Amino acid sequence: MHVVAIHSMNKDKETLANSLAAVLKVTLYEALTRLRAPGNGPLTVAVFAEKELAKQLVQQLHSAGFKAVVLTADEIDTAACAWIVKRFSLGERELHVETEKGDNLDISFQDIDLILHGIRISRGTTTEILKDRSINLGRAVLSGGMMITKTTKTTRDVTTEVRERFVNLYAGDAPTIILRENALDYNSLGSARKPSRSENFTYLVAELRRCCPGARYDERLMNRAAQAVLLGSLFNPEEQLVIATALLAKVIRETI
Repeated sequence: MHVVAIHSMNKDKETLANSLAAVLKVTLYEALTRLRAPGNGPLTVAVFAEKELAKQLVQQLHSAGFKAVVLTADEIDTAACAWIVKRFSLGERELHVETEKGDNLDISFQDIDLILHGIRISRGTTTEILKDRSINLGRAVLSGGMMITKTTKTTRDVTTEVRERFVNLYAGDAPTIILRENALDYNSLGSARKPSRSENFTYLVAELRRCCPGARYDERLMNRAAQAVLLGSLFNPEEQLVIATALLAKVIRETI
């Protein structure tokens, strides 16, 4: 899967609709619907199984005056293999991280060029059984007054939603580092440790920003609406957040 997106749309979006419609071979209304999304991108406009077709569309978009990129299948696979951190420690000049599997890495703060701050939304459905007891006069008569109630059971689907903040760190060719609010061990904070995970994570984000003044900071992925805008109608943010983060990181790092 290769994802094509447009970005850095500084012109009036209404004037770009005809060009986009012609390149994508869609109606003017469809093009306007995509372009009216808040912000100037990136916006996913197409997905291809073949890399060459994706590259051809990018060239056509460039010719039509758009800035466009292709997020390749290899880049998506690499993003999916990012390091999910369990333990960390903040040094004077570097960040030490360790995964659940025991992999270790030291990253110099000055090498970190991008900090992406976002939120993961997980949804699940469970079946709940409800019991209701009611008076049943007919049953009472037949049982001689021994049984006067009747229990009925009904089922319903209950949807649950879990939200978790995360930070993705990018430093040169090093693997992407992911810090998830609920997956981290905060013991290394020592005396700075706060009473709750939420407070600890907020403190960690602030410290990373302080220690990495040269890094770009972006929090466009902090709500589902922004994730949906970036991914367009082709992907579900709950299932394809890795594409949203990889695409946003690629566009930002290429324009730094």
